[in-house]
Amino acid sequence: MNGRAGQQRAIFLAIAVALTIILATMVACWQLPGKEDRSLAQIRQAGVLRVGLDASYPPFEEIDEATGEIHGFDVDLARELARRLGVKAEIVNSGWDGLYDALEAGRFDAVISGLVYDPWQTDRVAYSISYFNAGQVLVVHEGHQIITQVSDLPGHTLGVEIGSEGDVQGHELSKRLHDLTLRLYPASSEVLNAVERNEVDAGLVDAISAQQFIRAGGKVRIVGEPLSDELYVVAVRLQDKALLQAINAALVEMRDDGTLARLVDKWL
Repeated sequence: MNGRAGQQRAIFLAIAVALTIILATMVACWQLPGKEDRSLAQIRQAGVLRVGLDASYPPFEEIDEATGEIHGFDVDLARELARRLGVKAEIVNSGWDGLYDALEAGRFDAVISGLVYDPWQTDRVAYSISYFNAGQVLVVHEGHQIITQVSDLPGHTLGVEIGSEGDVQGHELSKRLHDLTLRLYPASSEVLNAVERNEVDAGLVDAISAQQFIRAGGKVRIVGEPLSDELYVVAVRLQDKALLQAINAALVEMRDDGTLARLVDKWL
């Protein structure tokens, strides 16, 4: 009996010692400082922010046929971000499907390529705050003063592109707004033309199509707030928190000082 009790005490003692060692190890690990994030420091040391993009999405990025150089909204944005970080931008052209893989592999430090926030990719990359919203916007003829927001639509006609997000939003609006008539068109450009011709009272199109139509001299204007969000963001590696924080701070500055608005005016 004493032998069994002694054996049990020995076992309990061994377990207690093991638990003590495990606990001490865990406490020591908690007290150790985490690995220093040198993502921003390394970029500043190198003097270069490498930015990946797919140069096939004008006006955000495209190759100038005359010079062979890549230009566009995102290129200007990348250069301005780099300047505010105290470095120069190096533009790396990469296929769209491989952008995330190339980022993770270290081919570049960030992706700026008309990239829409994707919650399904947040286990792979970290996203910045948005620098552009390409969601659906309400447009009216430039001389139209009656419709200034969605709540003014009852009793009017609204043009939408068949099968688009605008089509979905338009049908949702028609369910909850009295006497709203939808008119369907095969393309966003035809919706905008219909608004300009006063064929419909308003149109619902993506912000890029609307901005480019206006830039080309179209006699329409955007009213109210976007009806949906399609947020363009910068992507960095998950572990590069210092770089992400610096990019976010720069984007806030660019929003507040009007730089982002000027880029929209220049390219859209």
